[in-house]
Amino acid sequence: MMNTLNIPRRREETKTILGIGLPLTAAWVAEMAMFITDMIMVGRLGSKELAAVGLAGDWFWVLLLIGMGVISIVGVIAAQCLGAGDRQGVIDACDQGMIAATITSIPIMILIWYLGPMLGFAKQDPEVVSLITGYAKIVTWSVLPALWWVVLRNYVTALAKSAIIGWVTFIGLGLNVALNYTLIYGKFGLPALGVVGAGIGTTIVTWLMFFALAFVVLTSKALQDFRPRIIPRHIDNALLTEIFRLGVPISLTQVLNGAMFTVAAVIVGMISATALAAQQIIYSVIYLSLCAPGGLGEAVRVRVAYGVGARSIDSSKQSAYISFFLAGLTALMAATVIWLFPEALVGIFLDTNDPENLVVLQLSNQLSLYAGMFLFCEGMLLVMANAVRGLRDTRSPLWISMAGYWGVGMTAGIILCFPLGYGANGLWSGMVLGVLLADILMYWRFTNRITNARAALNII
Repeated sequence: MMNTLNIPRRREETKTILGIGLPLTAAWVAEMAMFITDMIMVGRLGSKELAAVGLAGDWFWVLLLIGMGVISIVGVIAAQCLGAGDRQGVIDACDQGMIAATITSIPIMILIWYLGPMLGFAKQDPEVVSLITGYAKIVTWSVLPALWWVVLRNYVTALAKSAIIGWVTFIGLGLNVALNYTLIYGKFGLPALGVVGAGIGTTIVTWLMFFALAFVVLTSKALQDFRPRIIPRHIDNALLTEIFRLGVPISLTQVLNGAMFTVAAVIVGMISATALAAQQIIYSVIYLSLCAPGGLGEAVRVRVAYGVGARSIDSSKQSAYISFFLAGLTALMAATVIWLFPEALVGIFLDTNDPENLVVLQLSNQLSLYAGMFLFCEGMLLVMANAVRGLRDTRSPLWISMAGYWGVGMTAGIILCFPLGYGANGLWSGMVLGVLLADILMYWRFTNRITNARAALNII
């Protein structure tokens, strides 16, 4: 029978979710800020440099999500084991996650290495493609530490010890700014490396962040009862298979979601390099604004899983609805900023007084209306999808993404963009419609899974 008595009070659970989610939100902000500061710094070199780093960064994250999706299930497995009182299960989840991360890094590194030539076939500006080629070959070497970092991040999140994530990431952000400033512009006697310098700085910082988190995991007294091995001593075939079985659908879902942004950028790039620059600015604002829903999504995933492990579906349900409310509130606040202050946001990236940037400014202002609507719907979707994954249902978000983002969103967007002649505005209209449909389907699936989980555990 399910434990129906040990359900945290709503206020206590809200504090727990915020205690997990706020440091993760801070980490998301810092991680996105690394990408955005790269764009801001190279944006001072010109719009093509801005477009190159933006487009390369989009594809880098889409490909990295292949591995991140697989190993994100480590947090669910560890949290369920924690709720069930299985100490060794928590340790094993982290150990085998490190192996899974290493395996998935290989194809990702190959694809990123050849990113420039592949984009050359997509009718992108040749100068932009040339800049992307140099940048991509550098950031290829950040894939492995980035995936190892994600494993440890999921492990400490499952144990509700996520505060260290925020600290390490913000220190990494400071180092990233300093290194990029030095390497991009050639300060302190070093040569100006431009776009390549941004890649070198980000790669160095990624390795340093992994080493810092690994040190904390291996030495912290708060984690001593669940201490994993950074270098696993054996392969647990059953658990490793389980990680890939549950994680691959998450990976495919995240790739589909991320690919929608990237394909949309490629489509806009076919319109003009100026339109692509405007698109990348909007993307940067959306990515940064989704940090809070992203942190809450990670929190709800492990809290729902913890409730399942403790055989308390009511706890899982309570955690989910608290997170839904918080995500909706933060996403709406961010969307309001986009709607009210579009020119100020563009001014962060480009000199709005420069006549050459006038077209970028105008396009960004037009797209801000759609961006705000998309942001609100996407913020809700992030948290609902993670709540479903906390129930070990990783396939539903996959087919929902296919139906919403691609079956409706991109199809309608492309039709509105080209045949009907609405350009970037039409493309974004389709994307908003697609994510709205995905929201409706995801909420339906969550309520359905909660009902099924309750029945399976004999809860009335």
